[in-house]
Amino acid sequence: MTEGTTMLAATRNRAAERVPPIVRAVLDARDEAAVIFGARGDVLYLNQAAQATLPPATVTPSIDSGLVRALLDARGGDVVPLHADAQVLGEMIVVPHLNCGTLAEREHDAIHQTLRQTGGRLAEAARRLGISRTTLWRRLRAERRSQKP
Repeated sequence: MTEGTTMLAATRNRAAERVPPIVRAVLDARDEAAVIFGARGDVLYLNQAAQATLPPATVTPSIDSGLVRALLDARGGDVVPLHADAQVLGEMIVVPHLNCGTLAEREHDAIHQTLRQTGGRLAEAARRLGISRTTLWRRLRAERRSQKP
């Protein structure tokens, strides 16, 4: 997407200029849809995944924040309050990217994502996944065996 479409929501009041470029880059690098709302409920930024998720007629210079909220909520969006010290800055709604792969692929992704988050600690990863260490070890062993030529 071009910079012009990325900034469409903010052309009216230049709200996106309040979002630093590094923050916009981080949000655009994510594959889940993320929309930042200001303290007054106005849309400050839509990342590229959010723009692709929302109907094209929604992403206009006079974007309707209520409609965007309703659409994201209908898609299972999670509301994340944004605070700095005691000051409420706004909120972000994140809609996870749905992996349409097979159950085995989703299990593989969940295991490896959890292992990355836990620094490779099997016991902690198993606890977070809600399975025993032995089950996790067996899944990893079966995966290694299936990858051997």
